[in-house]
Amino acid sequence: MQGRSDAVQTSLRGIANKAASQKSYRFRNLYGMLNEEMLHDCWRDIRKDAAYGVDRVSAAQYEQNLSQNIRRLVECLKGKRYHAKLVRRQYIPKGDGRLRPLGIPATEDKLLQLAVKRVLEAIFEPDFLRCSYGYRPNIGTLDGVHKLTVKLQFGNYHDVVEADIQGFFDNLDHQWLLKMLAQRIDDRPFLRLIHKWLKAGMLDTDGKVIHPLTGTPQGGIVSPTAKRGQRIPALCPRSLVSQASRATLAWRSLSDPLRRRLRLRL
Repeated sequence: MQGRSDAVQTSLRGIANKAASQKSYRFRNLYGMLNEEMLHDCWRDIRKDAAYGVDRVSAAQYEQNLSQNIRRLVECLKGKRYHAKLVRRQYIPKGDGRLRPLGIPATEDKLLQLAVKRVLEAIFEPDFLRCSYGYRPNIGTLDGVHKLTVKLQFGNYHDVVEADIQGFFDNLDHQWLLKMLAQRIDDRPFLRLIHKWLKAGMLDTDGKVIHPLTGTPQGGIVSPTAKRGQRIPALCPRSLVSQASRATLAWRSLSDPLRRRLRLRL
């Protein structure tokens, strides 16, 4: 088992090193990395107590025949017979009294999404600045809050603005996302997997199946990682902390053109 894990980590490090050293390189043969070794290694990080999807197969049930299930999944991938299952929609309360819709994939889809997530992280992680805290490995929201506290307490800033892209998860354009991913990925079967998850219908609580034309369900493993391919370079030099659709910006310079435009709108 350890040898299998080492081989997976070595492959991912090789991708990350090439992504960092060759910024315009487009990766191929990623689809072939979704093999039994990768999926077995990813299974260790699957939340075993997570809610099940539309097939009502829990992680504990899937694990009872793990090797057989993974072998069957890999054969489906090789034969291009894999089909993404519907995503089960569930609603949780928000702080303002409204409900936040979550999308819960089937256990097997979660496993495959986790493998794709690892590959995407290896490719895109070198591109991100230290001010980005959204859905990155070994970095979390509390790290961003700590940095923000220190910077604002001891830094010399004239203005601070908190920005939020309203409905970011709901309105993401599928075609633009895939085009952005294709800037670094030259592997149609791999991108087609992501396209299948974007287009997978959602089974709502009333039994209706919804096929959204835009957006991606909150709750899926690969969704936030894929969206990290969408960056806003203009904000990065001024950003203290950014997390997916939110950013906290601050200016030391009163002559910053973006600062002037924001002040005119505010």
